[in-house]
Amino acid sequence: MKKLLVSLFVLVLFLLASTTAFAKAEFKLSNQFPASHHISKGIVVFAEKVKEYSGGNLECKIFDSAQLYKDTEIVEALQDNLIETGLVATNKWSGMIPAIDVFDMPFIFADLDSVKKFLDAGAAEIIDAECAAKGVVNLFWVDYGYIQFFNNKREIKKPDDMKGLTMRSFSGSDAETLQTLGAAPTVMSSSEMYMALQRGTVDGATTGMPAAVSRKIQEVQKYMTLANYSTAEFVVQGNYGWWKSLSDADRDAVIRAGKDAEAWIRGAIAASELEALEVIVKAGLTITELDADGRAAFQTATRPVWDKFAARAGDAGKKLLEISQSVK
Repeated sequence: MKKLLVSLFVLVLFLLASTTAFAKAEFKLSNQFPASHHISKGIVVFAEKVKEYSGGNLECKIFDSAQLYKDTEIVEALQDNLIETGLVATNKWSGMIPAIDVFDMPFIFADLDSVKKFLDAGAAEIIDAECAAKGVVNLFWVDYGYIQFFNNKREIKKPDDMKGLTMRSFSGSDAETLQTLGAAPTVMSSSEMYMALQRGTVDGATTGMPAAVSRKIQEVQKYMTLANYSTAEFVVQGNYGWWKSLSDADRDAVIRAGKDAEAWIRGAIAASELEALEVIVKAGLTITELDADGRAAFQTATRPVWDKFAARAGDAGKKLLEISQSVK
């Protein structure tokens, strides 16, 4: 009986040790978008690939709809090691990392392929280094699409057409651009946009086509200029302490999974842009698409915004502007 009890005890200890040794390492990811959003679906692709590439050793648990942290809270949560990973809008870093405002520069990217070319040409390494200095690691980039001009007053074909318009703005850099063009910006959230446009509190808005359709902006606007004026960019970031705690194999799995998610989301964005454009056309808006000369005129008119960015972002900002122009 003694021998049997000893054998059972040893077996239990072995099983406990084995369970501990092969337990999954779980990490949380905070996402402010609802689960139905295509970016959220891309994050699911990331989680699935993390599990696959790590051989089941690493598991990503996603919290959608800002269940854990709002977009205004996630940067601090990552820096304070309150969560392992999270989706972050790049403009949430602008106060601490001025160079990251490059994505908000007006008329810097021409089409949906431009951001990938920009990042691959060396911009990602520069921004990665800036973020690492603040205690976070960039895991993968999340393109959101391009920002267009909507309004109720007139077609916008040239910079002077912006003068005197009151416009909803989504960020400080966006507001700076609108002011430079002679418009009067009012920074407000997307949730407030429809009512402000419906009531005439503002004449128009800067927003992306999928976002406009999701908010039914086409119901309360008459004109859209297809300008690809600027891009909203997000990045999934990890706390640096958590990242360093992973094995080399698990870090490789996360990076591989991120590459797959990037590609999936870029494909989804392209489809989403086309679908939204169809809805806007059917709604009867007058659509003006800027040609090469029109873009050049707007670039010239908004060049002071670039110059101010270069001055406050230092060498990193200047290098990022150079890269953006080299991949046009």
